[in-house]
Amino acid sequence: MHPWQRRLSPILLPAGTIYRSLMARRAALYASGRKHSWAPPVPTVSVGNISWGGTGKTPVCSWILDWCERHRLKGAVLTRGYKGKPPALPYPVRPDSPVKHSGDEPLMLARDHPTSRIIVDPDRVRGGIWALEHFRPDLFVLDDGFQHLKVRRDLNLALFSPADLHEDWDRVIPAGTWREGGHALHRADCFLVNTMGSAPETVQCAAEHRLAPYEKKIYLFTVRADGVINVQTREGRSDIGSESYLLVTGIANPDKVVRTAETLLKRSPAEHMTFSDHHAFGEREWAHIRTMSDRLGCRYILCTPKDAIKLQNVADKRLWTFRLNLDFPSMTADGDIFPLWWDKELQQKFHRTISK
Repeated sequence: MHPWQRRLSPILLPAGTIYRSLMARRAALYASGRKHSWAPPVPTVSVGNISWGGTGKTPVCSWILDWCERHRLKGAVLTRGYKGKPPALPYPVRPDSPVKHSGDEPLMLARDHPTSRIIVDPDRVRGGIWALEHFRPDLFVLDDGFQHLKVRRDLNLALFSPADLHEDWDRVIPAGTWREGGHALHRADCFLVNTMGSAPETVQCAAEHRLAPYEKKIYLFTVRADGVINVQTREGRSDIGSESYLLVTGIANPDKVVRTAETLLKRSPAEHMTFSDHHAFGEREWAHIRTMSDRLGCRYILCTPKDAIKLQNVADKRLWTFRLNLDFPSMTADGDIFPLWWDKELQQKFHRTISK
């Protein structure tokens, strides 16, 4: 929650109550069938969250595509492509698509998963029908789909940050960060909580306290960096030695990146330059970053993979990004990266076969 929301909380709470009511009424119309929704003919997994902040949706989407590739299934992501301006819709994202057309996160997914399809279209029904005609996927991933009720899903994953379970709990916009009231969480099939560098035991305790009334499975996960990659040369390293570094972020939760960097490199950055989420980096911003790096004597400039996508055409060899992995404490015995499919209760919900 932003400081201004805390200061204005008494004024904003009535507006939040009205917005909560409107969103509940909207959800009820879809649940009753009075508002039409499309049921894709293939299994569909929604990855979304209750709040507007970053909770790790893109890494989870990537994780599901990894799972598809391991099982020789064709995955397709339906996404609005936030801040992308495609020349036409639907827009299938290629690894070489301009970021201005695709948006940063869809382009990241397309580069990491060239055998999958990433379809940008604010009308995800139209995008899904196009994908069925041109790609014939085995599985749809509905990106940022918790509130996108026009598309039905077989598995509804609701993601949380630690803040969602503490100070931001059930505070609906504009009085807080939640897009809907807590009653909407009954739609979820299970909860995925991003620990974001917090102690797992503390997060688990908060998750059980807040989420127990919904009687859903709770899975903790963390986005872990196991090295760095040079954005220009693609050289990979486990760390950067004892060199000082400048950290650059343009995401919703920059503090979690600081914790990631400090955990990997065992020290704090010389400076942390923050930009707004999905910031469109260009030559002017890179010149500013480079000047700061020179002033601090930093040979390494470290940014997130999402920011690297937008800086790659203007930056030089000083720019590095994190090599990230998604970790679940409760992995399956055989090491499979998607334990949810083997949960018997979720199998009943996810009723369509995923095997050929």
